[in-house]
Amino acid sequence: MKGKTTGFWKGILSLFLWIASLGIFAQNITVRGTVTDSEGEPLAGVTVLIQGTASGTVTNVDGNFVLESVSPNITLDVSYVGMQTQIIPVNGRTTINVVLMDETELLDELVVVGYGEQRRREITGSVTNVTAGSFNQGVTRDAADLLQGKVAGLQITTPSGDVTQSARIRLRGVSTLQNDQGPFIVIDGVPGGDLQTVAPQDIESISVLKDASSAAIYGSRSAGGVILITTKRGSGLKPRISYDGYVAVSSIANKPDLLTADEWRSYARESGSDASVYDKYGASTDWFDEITREGISQNHGLSLSGGGSSNNYRASFNYLQREGVVNDNDMERFNFRFQIQQRAINDRLRVGLTGAATMRDFKEPNRRNFVLAYNMLPVYPVKLTNGEWFDTREYDQGNPVRNQAYNEDLKKNVHYYGSGDILFNIVEGLDIKTMLYKERQTEERSQYLNSETEAGRNDGGYALRENRIWDKNLMEWLLEYRSSFGSTGQHSLNAIAGYSWEENEYSFVKSANRNFTTDLLGANNLESGQGLRPNDVGSARNMSRLISFFGRAHYGYQSKYMITATLRRDGSSKFGANHKWGTFPSVSAAWGISEEAFMDNMSWINDMKIRVGYGITGNQAGLDPYKTLQLYGTSGTYYDNGAWLTAYKISQNANPDLKWEETGMFNVGLDFYLFNERVSGTLEWYDKRTTDMLYTYRVPTPPYLHPDMMANVGDMRNTGVELALNIDAVRTRNFNWNTSITLAHNKNEVTRLSNDVYTTSRIMVGDAWVRGGSGRTTHVIEEGYPVGQFYGPEFVRIDENGKYVFRNKEGEEVNSVTAEDYTYIGSAQPDLTFGWNNQFAYKNWDLSFFFRGTVGNDVLNMGRMTYGHPGYLIGANALNDPLVHQLKVVPEYSSLYVEDASHIRLDNMALGYTFNTKGIDWLERARIYATGQNLFVLTGYKGLDPEVDENRNNGLAPGVEDREYYPKSRTFSVGINLTF
Repeated sequence: MKGKTTGFWKGILSLFLWIASLGIFAQNITVRGTVTDSEGEPLAGVTVLIQGTASGTVTNVDGNFVLESVSPNITLDVSYVGMQTQIIPVNGRTTINVVLMDETELLDELVVVGYGEQRRREITGSVTNVTAGSFNQGVTRDAADLLQGKVAGLQITTPSGDVTQSARIRLRGVSTLQNDQGPFIVIDGVPGGDLQTVAPQDIESISVLKDASSAAIYGSRSAGGVILITTKRGSGLKPRISYDGYVAVSSIANKPDLLTADEWRSYARESGSDASVYDKYGASTDWFDEITREGISQNHGLSLSGGGSSNNYRASFNYLQREGVVNDNDMERFNFRFQIQQRAINDRLRVGLTGAATMRDFKEPNRRNFVLAYNMLPVYPVKLTNGEWFDTREYDQGNPVRNQAYNEDLKKNVHYYGSGDILFNIVEGLDIKTMLYKERQTEERSQYLNSETEAGRNDGGYALRENRIWDKNLMEWLLEYRSSFGSTGQHSLNAIAGYSWEENEYSFVKSANRNFTTDLLGANNLESGQGLRPNDVGSARNMSRLISFFGRAHYGYQSKYMITATLRRDGSSKFGANHKWGTFPSVSAAWGISEEAFMDNMSWINDMKIRVGYGITGNQAGLDPYKTLQLYGTSGTYYDNGAWLTAYKISQNANPDLKWEETGMFNVGLDFYLFNERVSGTLEWYDKRTTDMLYTYRVPTPPYLHPDMMANVGDMRNTGVELALNIDAVRTRNFNWNTSITLAHNKNEVTRLSNDVYTTSRIMVGDAWVRGGSGRTTHVIEEGYPVGQFYGPEFVRIDENGKYVFRNKEGEEVNSVTAEDYTYIGSAQPDLTFGWNNQFAYKNWDLSFFFRGTVGNDVLNMGRMTYGHPGYLIGANALNDPLVHQLKVVPEYSSLYVEDASHIRLDNMALGYTFNTKGIDWLERARIYATGQNLFVLTGYKGLDPEVDENRNNGLAPGVEDREYYPKSRTFSVGINLTF
């Protein structure tokens, strides 16, 4: 690894040499002025900031402000709640008077886009910005929870009730066969971020780059879209201390309806079965009640911020502790973050430092316990009368409570990073910026399965220790030019050019053992085990680099005609020898219709803009660092010279033609603000086409030395329509009501799977495993059909003999079918996703509620298929389902269990009260609130929840409620926000 980070440290040296060469100075001035409203009345408390900084002041009771010792080339950002922000270049003036106009939607507000900011009215791509005031409230883990249902086309699903599991994010449909990772995350300009590293209380705003014309600036990693997170910064107005905290209680929202002890006994009598062999303990046990609980959660956030005329700072600490509704599931997280920014050389130089650390201790639940809770008889006790644990060795049975009490699976994750950025204003309108970034993440796992429990008894105790380390080094340089020209400054030009160098390294080590003489030491004494196997020890390491050149130019004329062009070129070590570099261009244009003369008489239209864009983005997430190379792997042992040695063989074929997946997207959008901006929204249509999709194909041996090979072959298409509508329905002095709706329709289709070299007619995926029916698949990937297409027997009815009746390929009703009779029986892809948010304010009270849901998607109810039959009664329990009394055969996968999962969910409701603190000089703001989450679901789906994990089988078999599904919770919380 000699020279591994040479480029990184050369960059640091270049940076300091560059700083030492700075020598441009200018005379500072004092800027004074008055801010008034349209009636000429002075406005007190107006924020006057130096644009791009947190330095500034506020107006006094007479509307006056003073900025001392500032550069004559600064631009003022003048803002006030409920009024339009003014962006005013100083241009050497010492007196500036400002008139603010009433506006609810801030058309001139700055929105974060890739590598910069743009005024909302000048954006030409598909960008949705969500600010802190619109975030979801209640118990939130990360930015995904804040955004759920807020952005049209951004599908965020909560896969289960597991508090350690992150939400699944997908933008404008699935576009790869390689474990769709969702949008690329950028935090404060740093690409490739992790949502867990930012506490929700630290987030100021979130921008979603939805189309390729806006996301192409991130090149080969942005095919799934881009989410830009901007954290809160310190303000130079005055020091502030803030506290946010809540306490929450969660309970299981919907548990399986299993036969109770009395119902089981009644069934045994009616079926003529001898229950005495099982029912000899006098017990009545609800096993799901025994393995679940009411989970208590708490969150505490403390921040300190402030600054002066040339500097600002903010530091925060956040503690989150969550208990899952399952006994062996919890998480404890600590987030630390600080940010310092200092200006010098007459505000031409800005230096920023940012540091963050996240520490998580968490326990992932053993989902095997759900299987046991389904199967264990309700007449079995948790413990015997003498206090000993009850247990049984029947198939898929064992005491799940004992598993939870004796076994452990602990993980500790530490994630920290630091960055330094320097910006220098070379001449007016021309800035150069550089950033250096270092990140490290470590994760330790310690698992022990006690020899006395169902999980560990076959191994005589099982212990596992794992350690992982992720490292990232990043250096970026950015040159930005801004100019307004023409007789009245009607022309504007903004251009950036940049360079990025990034290195990522991953290492892994594990060791395991079994057959321990004692369980007392857990996983802390691996050498005491007597059952070491060849695969119990392992390690791995890989490294990849990405070098990029990128640029963007934006031209605007009087906010009427705007065009943006972007180009990025990525060179990646992941790509094959024949495709080391990729180019990702985009172009978009916008026409501000409302600025035309023929619109002058339409005063009810405040702003209307048509956008058109096309761009190409890439996806390299499915390409591991060494997938292009020929690799060797172990292949048993051989005897040589008196010893058994490990044998090796080719485990991967070389493919120098491997490259990124490529996605081209054409997007048309209409943005509008009507009726004094009381009605606003966006209507969009897109056509998104992915080519060169990666997948592993079977190849002949010979000539190849391994039978599988990854190649760029497939194509996929997503087309869709999105609508986002915001209405200020009521706006009075004491009462306001705002309602917003998001609707999105997406159609997904696989358009190609084969070429002349790599061929397959279809790919069967998924697992319809039930006892006695293993090896059956649930989904098909096939040309002309979407990812998530269910494929299996078509169910007709249950006949008088208690047998399934299916329809075969000839249309006949039969009791059994073969794979040739399978057909298309549903799709996990929804026809429509929607969100409806309402916010009310009456004097000091605020109330909000939020619905979201889907229409037209199907879910495989595997819980009902596995447990909703009498096949193993009375020796195992079953669901209290009509099928238990109708069926006389073991279950079989079919369209009977593929159910319509359309639903509407009251996802969030919050009620708050903000106290009047005008008479308290030490308290700026105080608010108390109460929230409820996942309050109810309206659906015809018969399972536990119609929203399930979209990443099942790497995203190729979505829409399945597994037989070990972790039920979701219903949560209530109370909290307080204080600012001093």
